[in-house]
Amino acid sequence: MTRLQWAMATVWLTAAAAAHAQATPETTTPAGNTTGSNTGNHTLPAVVVTAPSSSDTETFGYVARHSTAGSKTNTPLIETPQSVSVVTRQQMDDQAAQTVDAALRYVPGVTTQDNDIRFDQITARGFDLGNDTYLDGMRLMRTTWYASPRVDPYFLDRIDVVRGPISVLYGQGSPGGAVLMSSKLPTDYPFHEVQMQIGNNNRYQGMFDLSGPVDKNGTILYRVTGLVRDSDTQTDHVKEQRIAIAPSVTFRPNKDTTFTLLGSYQDDPQGGLFNPVPASGTVLPNPNGTISSHDYLGNPDTDRLKRQQFTIGYLFEHAFNDTFTVRQNVRYLRQDIKYYQNSIFGSLAADGRTAGLFTNNNDEHLTNITIDTQGQAKFNTGVVNHTVLFGFDVERVMDSISRGFGLGTIDIFAPNYSNVPYVTDSTKQNIAQTQLGLYAQDQLRYKRWTMTLGVRQDWVRGTNTLDGAGTNSQQHAFTYRAGLNYEFESGIAPYVSFAKSFQPYAGANFNGSPFEPTRGKEYEIGVKYQPKGYNALFSVAAFDLRQQNVETADNDHPGFTNQTGEIRSRGFEAEARLALTDNLNMIASYAFLNQTVTAAGTGDSSLPVGSRPPGGDPTNMASLWLDYTLHAGNLRGLGFGGGARYISSTYGDPGNTFKVPSHFLVDAAVHYDIRNWRFAVNANNLFNRQYIAYCNSGMQCYFGSDRSVIGTARYQW
Repeated sequence: MTRLQWAMATVWLTAAAAAHAQATPETTTPAGNTTGSNTGNHTLPAVVVTAPSSSDTETFGYVARHSTAGSKTNTPLIETPQSVSVVTRQQMDDQAAQTVDAALRYVPGVTTQDNDIRFDQITARGFDLGNDTYLDGMRLMRTTWYASPRVDPYFLDRIDVVRGPISVLYGQGSPGGAVLMSSKLPTDYPFHEVQMQIGNNNRYQGMFDLSGPVDKNGTILYRVTGLVRDSDTQTDHVKEQRIAIAPSVTFRPNKDTTFTLLGSYQDDPQGGLFNPVPASGTVLPNPNGTISSHDYLGNPDTDRLKRQQFTIGYLFEHAFNDTFTVRQNVRYLRQDIKYYQNSIFGSLAADGRTAGLFTNNNDEHLTNITIDTQGQAKFNTGVVNHTVLFGFDVERVMDSISRGFGLGTIDIFAPNYSNVPYVTDSTKQNIAQTQLGLYAQDQLRYKRWTMTLGVRQDWVRGTNTLDGAGTNSQQHAFTYRAGLNYEFESGIAPYVSFAKSFQPYAGANFNGSPFEPTRGKEYEIGVKYQPKGYNALFSVAAFDLRQQNVETADNDHPGFTNQTGEIRSRGFEAEARLALTDNLNMIASYAFLNQTVTAAGTGDSSLPVGSRPPGGDPTNMASLWLDYTLHAGNLRGLGFGGGARYISSTYGDPGNTFKVPSHFLVDAAVHYDIRNWRFAVNANNLFNRQYIAYCNSGMQCYFGSDRSVIGTARYQW
């Protein structure tokens, strides 16, 4: 038995013993939900976990009513002039989401690569969100290499996905949107949970989540969440291991002040590897045969990813009175990784077997420091109600890298690594970037009208030192947004909005002129509907989104680039989250996207005008998830879940010379709740379809997830 397996067994047995020793008669949470009972033969209902905050972000099943993600204030979703989807804790549990990517499978306009264990790969409206993930309102920053903060979904209370530019509140960012995750925070009522999960690919996982008040007055609250995992993967020779813990404590000296100190530690002794495969032999025919999703084309004797991650920070809020409130959120993050991998590159030789081999050795040390200070005022001017927000934030990211590279060849159908030398570190690089931002927002409410206005100024400074030779860059950007909502008495709320974004872009053209930030702008029109007295939220949106200053090839000066490119994304999205009956919950979504390169350099083959960018979002995506649970009768507590996901074809290279086929996937679940226990079995990609999720080129294609089956036993008290 490995060290991880021993740790898992210890966690499970200790927590289970504590559960039986401390189980109490039925108690009720503030939301009115029972948390368990030792008497009677009734079913444990769903528990709604809410953080002790002045912000009302409560959720009901799969439906959230409020969000801070799109405004940094506690705003009803129906008053937010932007597309926002909320993945609740219950949805993550019902679908047994093992990664953030997997948790977003049913969000419209979003594609994920839930087979990549190394880091999250998420796109929205056709644009990469790799550097646009946030935890508790603060960015999880990364640089251009492989160190990338990652959070296990078991440690999250909810995930808000905002689609469209949000630079006016958060600074630099993709025009496609952002993923904002919220940590599990201490509860003001006792909450205890232990879980054990077993799945295919020899997957074993143990978790615990303990929370509640420390003193009888509830002025001190605590929470500690932990996880241990040991698993093989669908790819031969690739393993995944994790040990993680996240403690937090909340101090509430009075009703107006909340201070939460929270931290986390995560150790991934084997963080998994992601295997590129060629289009030939996967989505295209190859006379030598086909490549399976189980085949690993790297060197299993040398390749590895080891990651350690540590965070500590605090969330502070104080209300001086009913008008003025101040907040400050601070986090320090450190991540160390050792990454060594052999990957194919270049192009296949005429024999259809021989490919270039790229060996990469990275030793990285990433540091993030984030401080966000906010002041909020609620007041009236005549008949107009205002919620005004002012803020100042600082983000600092530093990455110290030792790396080395090697080149060779490989037979992809009969790999032999005996002649591939081991690559050692040969280059030292230090990357640092500091962003300072000032922002202001006013949410004006008059009768049933809500107008949202926001402005922001950012200053970004970066340095890049390679083997002692450094370059500096300074960029700044002014962004703004405006939105208007009207809420009818029926609960229908149409809206219109305009927003801008920016992303810093390092480098210079042939003349030495530094690059400008890439810039995005979006027009969006939509309708949201929240029927009165009904647990549901419907939304539809149409948008026109453009990214400018995109890098293009400079054909007059080979090896140099310009910023003459533009990409346009137009589309339509629809989402429904509702409880059809007391027993039946539903999530349905559809997204249409038309993404096109509208401007590029003359004769630029890397970004041809009129082409569709490779690896982007498909033209059509649709999904449906249903969960039915019996709450009466002899079979009460028994439930069934099922979902279907359709992803249309995408282009696989910049020239759009081939397509990645569409795929249709089916998910299923069965669960049974009795007293304090829940037993569940989840199967994703039930019919085990092997498919390529996307290709960036003819040599960079990536398999999606094969069938995964996970059994869960959970005890709450």
